Amino acid sequence: MDDRRTSFFQVIPVLLDGGEVPRRKALEAVLGAVEAYDRGGRDPGTPASDPALAVLRAQYRLMPVLRGRLKGVLAEGGTRWVGPILRRLETCKGRDLRLVLDFAKVLGLPDLLPGLERVLEGEDRFAAVLALQAVGAMDDRRATSLLVTSLDREDLRWTAVAMLRQRGIPETMGVLARHLQDPSPEVRLEAIGALAGFQDRRLIPYLARVAREDPMPRVRQAAAAGAASMALDLGVSLPEEDLQPVVEAGGDRTPLERWLAEARRQGASDLHVVPGSPPAYRIHGELREIEGPALSESECRDLVLSVVPEALREEVLRAMGGDFSHDLPGIGRHRVNVFQERRGWSAVFRLVPARPPHARELGLPPQVREAAGLSQGLVLVTGRSGSGKTSTLAALVDRINEARACHVVMLEDPIEYVHERKRALVNQREIGRHSASFPAALRAALREDPDVIVVGEMRDLLTMRMAIEAAETGHLVLATLHTPTAVGAIQRLIESFPAAEQAQVRLMLADSLRLVVAQMLVRRRNGQGRVGVFEVLPVTMAVSALIRENKLAQLLAQMQVGRGEGLRTMDVALAERVRAGDITLEDAASRAQNPEVLRAAVGGGQP
Repeated sequence: MDDRRTSFFQVIPVLLDGGEVPRRKALEAVLGAVEAYDRGGRDPGTPASDPALAVLRAQYRLMPVLRGRLKGVLAEGGTRWVGPILRRLETCKGRDLRLVLDFAKVLGLPDLLPGLERVLEGEDRFAAVLALQAVGAMDDRRATSLLVTSLDREDLRWTAVAMLRQRGIPETMGVLARHLQDPSPEVRLEAIGALAGFQDRRLIPYLARVAREDPMPRVRQAAAAGAASMALDLGVSLPEEDLQPVVEAGGDRTPLERWLAEARRQGASDLHVVPGSPPAYRIHGELREIEGPALSESECRDLVLSVVPEALREEVLRAMGGDFSHDLPGIGRHRVNVFQERRGWSAVFRLVPARPPHARELGLPPQVREAAGLSQGLVLVTGRSGSGKTSTLAALVDRINEARACHVVMLEDPIEYVHERKRALVNQREIGRHSASFPAALRAALREDPDVIVVGEMRDLLTMRMAIEAAETGHLVLATLHTPTAVGAIQRLIESFPAAEQAQVRLMLADSLRLVVAQMLVRRRNGQGRVGVFEVLPVTMAVSALIRENKLAQLLAQMQVGRGEGLRTMDVALAERVRAGDITLEDAASRAQNPEVLRAAVGGGQP
């Protein structure tokens, strides 16, 4: 293996798909090259010719499922990796160090503990999280002790609790129970999950107390569910009031606070406040006025301006409107738009749930959920205003936060869902508060060592240009556009550029675009809520070729014939929802691009 670049390029396919004997020979060749390199006295991790890093870096060129297979084959080298990994834990930095730590987790060898402890003591927070995950993968008492010790570190506490939860060692129940009072709600949630798995009746009163007293609704709900499940499994009888999460009392709230609290209780998505009418809730897509007198112009003005942040007040008055977030303790977060119309000051409050939604709660198709596993490229979420794009982005970020120790930079206007620290470091910047504009924030984000960049909305040419360039330079970029279809999103993106640049933009998109999902919300058949319907356009080789060759008119036809590769048009998605009994044929037909094709797809009647 003298020409290591060529050799490693050739050996990876053998490691992945070769037969038993060729694979074993290829692995032996890799291990032999690594050991020879280290015996030569060179500094591991520094020269570009380091064979251990060469084979680990090869993962960048592979799909996620193939990365896992490659690491599994390499791990068959067992303890022969201990020395090389320990040396690279001392010398590698940045992304190379994370690759080594990720492989150490796959190996799960207790002999690696000394090197992992040194990483835990270093300044690289991402590396420390990965190191602790590698410790959690070891079946060793010393590893358990190190996890318990790491509970004292605020930046590692969530990961330590999560790893202890996976191990399920009864001796750790006491230390986990103490973290039911942790300041971080994410740590408390993870501790509840860990304790619920022990099935020990002594824990039920602790969980019941959290269900009654915790300040966060989602924590109370999780504790109540854990206590109820454990009591049922163990045959323990508890008063029902001990298992019901407490609902915040009304107290001395203002009228606005009472309306917003009641809006959440009724499952509303928005609260509308306008002069000359009573406030109104939007529930399951329909506006319903609150019983009571109409608001006067002065009442509306006082109410609206009372929620405008002091730092934005002058700008809002000058512009006669604006957007911002509004957080009410005990009630929740809201996205607020205030504006002036002919009757005076008005406002719309969008209610933001207490936690980011899970992908399965939203009904995201598998191809969309898997986008969270991408390491680079551009993912577009598109749809009309109010179609749930922000919730989809939040669900993808939450999956990344749970699965990867990476740096996520979110640029939002305004911040809606709050992402607490799990495995990822998530920095959320609000346009207008933390940065002057999307382009300025995006330009700064590229200097902040991001792995994932989330652009709340691509509104202008400069933002689009920078987002595409970021995706081309090795970042995963998640962004939204306001177009009703996936093909329309690609067209709008290209046509936003000057004619002289469009050919180059098509080439860049053909290489960097990974997925486009268009979505809409349709009323459920039973009238209780709305259901998401998703058009999915993964950028396959055929789709990439059509974009490169400027044959966008053929993309819809490709989506119709490419269902085996995960492509799905909106009409097909609507028909599936009708056949599943989720929505009515009439509602689906009113949203379809071709209602007659839709009716034919579902047999011309209700399923």
